[in-house]
Amino acid sequence: MTILTVILAIVAFGFLVIVHEFGHFMAAKAAGVRVLEFWVGMGPAIAHHNFGGTEFKLCILPFGGACVMDGEDSEEEAPGTLTGAPLGWRALILAAGALMNFLIGFVIILIILLPVSTTSTTVIESFADGFPSQGETMLMEGDQFLRIDGYRILLSADISTALSRGDDTNYDIVVKRNGEDVELKDVPLVVAEYDGQQRYGLNFTTEELTLVGKIKNAIFRSYDYARLVWISLGDLIAGKVGMNQMSGPVGVTDVLVQTAKSSMQSFFLLIAFISINLGVMNLLPLPALDGGRLLFVLIELIARRPVPRKYEGYIHFGGFAVLMLFMLYVTWQDIMRLVGGA
Repeated sequence: MTILTVILAIVAFGFLVIVHEFGHFMAAKAAGVRVLEFWVGMGPAIAHHNFGGTEFKLCILPFGGACVMDGEDSEEEAPGTLTGAPLGWRALILAAGALMNFLIGFVIILIILLPVSTTSTTVIESFADGFPSQGETMLMEGDQFLRIDGYRILLSADISTALSRGDDTNYDIVVKRNGEDVELKDVPLVVAEYDGQQRYGLNFTTEELTLVGKIKNAIFRSYDYARLVWISLGDLIAGKVGMNQMSGPVGVTDVLVQTAKSSMQSFFLLIAFISINLGVMNLLPLPALDGGRLLFVLIELIARRPVPRKYEGYIHFGGFAVLMLFMLYVTWQDIMRLVGGA
């Protein structure tokens, strides 16, 4: 079972990278840009085949992949090259990988939700016995959570997320009450024992999920996953989490393996989260990432002339070198955690 879950985790992680590169591939083909090579995996090729002018390669390492387009690092703006494509098409080609990751994440979530008939809402149905924060200036039955300390509430799971991020146990909450938005100040909410369980003491209504409702729920969950990535990046910049808490492919694969052992539904939800994570990270305006290349397209649009490709290439090469060093660091951290049994 362990070997199978390891293989499943590696295949799943590799699949997400291939999906990303396939997004670039499809957009390039639609724009008439020649795709010279398409790699599945990294390292030396163990099999290859030329189809439609593209050399498809299966490489020995199961991680990674690449879509190599004509004119990526060239100043020649000839037809059929990436640099020769109109700005709009170029932007779409660069963004298509991340968009494909978003789409796959959404589709996985939707497939998991299809058999689900009911879901918890953000509307308070009742309070546990002894719940203290009740009343007109506090919470009331029928209140629908809209925001907690500015954090927008879309799903019931957002409530616990928002509460867990609070600096203390008092919260500024906006609810919809009798059709109006009501702002509640300094509402105390703490985890306590209610009915033999440690929880906040709130009970929420449930609703039947129609197909439209499932699609809406999947969209909200996808947005939540993307939002969690942004929050994590903000915590990293603010110093709330350290660099040593980040994981690379080794750590992610280990988490996938452990999740697959416990629950396949949780495993596929984690795959969806990682896919959306990859989409967000790749759109960051950093050198060597798709977002960094999109930034240069934006500069070209504003300045009405491109940054010299030579200098853009230097910047992306430097960014790639830093990215590789960072990947080595997080991979080393992953290995140390695995060796140490953390």
